[in-house]
Amino acid sequence: MDTGLRTIMLIDDSDADNFFHGLLIERSGLVKGIRTFEWGDAALSWLVDNPHHDVDLILLDINMPRMNGFEFLDAFHALAPEHQGTADICMLSSSPLDSDRERALIHPRVKDFVVKPLREDFLRQFISERDIAR
Repeated sequence: MDTGLRTIMLIDDSDADNFFHGLLIERSGLVKGIRTFEWGDAALSWLVDNPHHDVDLILLDINMPRMNGFEFLDAFHALAPEHQGTADICMLSSSPLDSDRERALIHPRVKDFVVKPLREDFLRQFISERDIAR
C-alpha cells in the first residue's frame, strides 16, 4: 500500500506560517504536493474549478479575513461531493480554546484540531490512521 499523501492544501493568511509549514511538509517526504492559499474563498474556487483534484488533507487556519475557517467549513460542506473529493480537514490554529476545537470537530470532514505550529509527528500519525481506515 502506498503511504503518504498526494497533496496537502494549506489555507492560512500568514505568509510566515505558510512558509514554515510548507518547508516542514516538503522536508518530511510524506507528501507529493502542496497547494497554498491565503484566502479560504480562493481555495474553494480552486476546488470547484478542479473537481478531480488529489487533495488528501486541508490544513485550515481559523482566524482569517474575508472568510474565516468556520465559514470555509460551512461552504466546503455545501460543495458537491466531487468538489470535496477525499479531502480530510485539520484545523491548524493558534487558538488553544476548547470552544474552537469543539466547534471545528462538529464538522464531519474535520479529523483533528492542532495548535500551531504543525509538527511532522502529526503528519505521520495522520497518514498512519488514514491508511488503517482504508
